[in-house]
Amino acid sequence: MTPDEDRIAHLYDAFNTRAFDRLLAGMAPDISWPDEVEDRRLEGLAAVRDYFETATAPLRVRHQPLVLFSPAPGWVEALTRQTVSSAADGSLWSSMRVRHRFTLRDGLITRLDSEQNYSAPTYEGVERLLRRLYEAINGQDIQTVLSCYAPNARCQDKLEGGLIAGAPAIRAHFEHLFATLRVTLALRDYRLEPDDRVRCRLQVETRSANGRLWQEGPITAWYRLEGGLIVEQDVDDSGDSEP
Repeated sequence: MTPDEDRIAHLYDAFNTRAFDRLLAGMAPDISWPDEVEDRRLEGLAAVRDYFETATAPLRVRHQPLVLFSPAPGWVEALTRQTVSSAADGSLWSSMRVRHRFTLRDGLITRLDSEQNYSAPTYEGVERLLRRLYEAINGQDIQTVLSCYAPNARCQDKLEGGLIAGAPAIRAHFEHLFATLRVTLALRDYRLEPDDRVRCRLQVETRSANGRLWQEGPITAWYRLEGGLIVEQDVDDSGDSEP
């Protein structure tokens, strides 16, 4: 995660806890922010503060970032799960995926653009994560592989059965995998499911240490992402599965 991506992740935490002083401290004085209640733009810190403290008072809006990435210097994009509930009784009013694009200058946000109800089946930040993971597995680059998983990630163990939970267990799993097998993965396609899981179709070739072909064919993998990292993973290696 880049420094700007880390800043944005922390600002989501501030927003979710309504820590507005901390949130506004991450914005430039000439901030331009979307008012999604009245469909207009807010200009300047005073207008943004008033919006947070008054217009959103009856609401509890939370954003769970699924993935963050930087398409270019000074930009951070995020795909989030946004939930809006009543501040009075906690009843859920809406839940949708939202695409955010932050423009930053000298580490401060100068503009936020928001696309509500993002329904496209793909997202560039998700694809970047998947390709980084598969290239690292193909190259047996264990440090890069581990950087794709959250410290509390949980994965089904298709080699020996059972559950792999936590960073030490995931490291041990890949160390054992790389020591005994040569795995080559190619991403065929993927899509975002309505429940925010990512469903991927892969072509896999697995060979033993002496080069004997052990497995070849299509598999399907499911991932759940939080903050740009994999927190859950499952794999169906029984054959082709349409996404």
